[in-house]
Amino acid sequence: MSYSHRFLSLALTALALSSTTRAEIHLPPGFEMEVIAGSDLVKEPMDLAFAPDGAAWVTGRTGNIWRIDTATRVARQVGVVQTDVSGDRGLRGIAFHPDFPRTPHLFLAYHATNAPIEKYRARVARWTVTGEGSSAMIDSASEKSLLEWEGDLAGQHVGGGLLAHPTERLLYVTTGENNQNSNLRKYCDDPENKVQSLRDLRGKVVRLGFDGAVPADNPFVKNPDAQGLIYTRGHRQPWALTYDAPTKLLLLAENGGDLANDFDEINRIVPGANYGWPKVFGDGLLTFSRTNRVEGFTSPWFLYQRNTGASCTGALIYRPGASGRGFPAKYHGALFYSDFTRKSIRTAAVDLSTGKPGPGEAFLQGLPSGPLAIQLGPDGALYFVMHGGAPRASTNDALARIIWKP
Repeated sequence: MSYSHRFLSLALTALALSSTTRAEIHLPPGFEMEVIAGSDLVKEPMDLAFAPDGAAWVTGRTGNIWRIDTATRVARQVGVVQTDVSGDRGLRGIAFHPDFPRTPHLFLAYHATNAPIEKYRARVARWTVTGEGSSAMIDSASEKSLLEWEGDLAGQHVGGGLLAHPTERLLYVTTGENNQNSNLRKYCDDPENKVQSLRDLRGKVVRLGFDGAVPADNPFVKNPDAQGLIYTRGHRQPWALTYDAPTKLLLLAENGGDLANDFDEINRIVPGANYGWPKVFGDGLLTFSRTNRVEGFTSPWFLYQRNTGASCTGALIYRPGASGRGFPAKYHGALFYSDFTRKSIRTAAVDLSTGKPGPGEAFLQGLPSGPLAIQLGPDGALYFVMHGGAPRASTNDALARIIWKP
């Protein structure tokens, strides 16, 4: 495995977005969108995480990892993972150890290339980063596999979101349902359905130690018929996890069913909860009757109807940067969520008395491609990656941010 040591500067690009495209982007007055790294620097970006020095680290579906200095807009490839890129597989999630760089560990979720025939092998691994700041690199010989599970090549929805919990010192991982059965009724009625089964890691949020160990307080750890790593179940395509320190909310952006009256969801993750898929959708509605409500499942914290299409890929509670810079007070404590299909980022005020969001409203609209991961930057800006939407690089691939400039 070899790494490229080329330094790339955004000054050599045209910022990827044409003037025509820029005219189609809509934000509230006082906000601006900036492209930090265009498609000549990042290819098929999937996820991002901020290092303590303020640099954004971005994963690419085909296995590349870049470090991007958001002040100088210089991007550098810092590692490569050999990954399976068939179907919707590839390199996905990234997270730093909470004590980074003192503990120089980086976590990645990807699909191994040495899977059995007709299977894929999803893997979460820990890597060591050598050097600091602009000289940081991933040690290609340092990989330690922490978690692996197999799935069917014909299935979709593979998850791959990561969160290194800053206070628990534990790693959360999302795993997709991997459904390949076109007969949804049969899939839902199967008593051995993998999403509901506690013996199968698919369709779950799993929780493990930074060394791969099973935490003693996981909800099913004492159940002999369950996999002890399982934290929650009943997920279809769980995309991204975020943690809000002031409220201690752990939020999951999740894709719902494909019918017009299905819902996309943001779920509050609580230990042992069952979010219902594929038995129910939305607020506990039976999948086939579309009306009858079924008790016993955890309702979404926030949901919205798909209508002509939706794909919720990220969610967070806005907090200003440590310097105090950031969005106006109206947005402090508000929910922001990205939708890949609708090429937009929306917001919703969170009711302090109930702790739940109100109706969503437009924020960023008219993007040339879909936003995937969204993260708060240390400068108070809202960062996100855009992906062209096909299993290949696009001129619209980018790392971008939204800033407040009154």
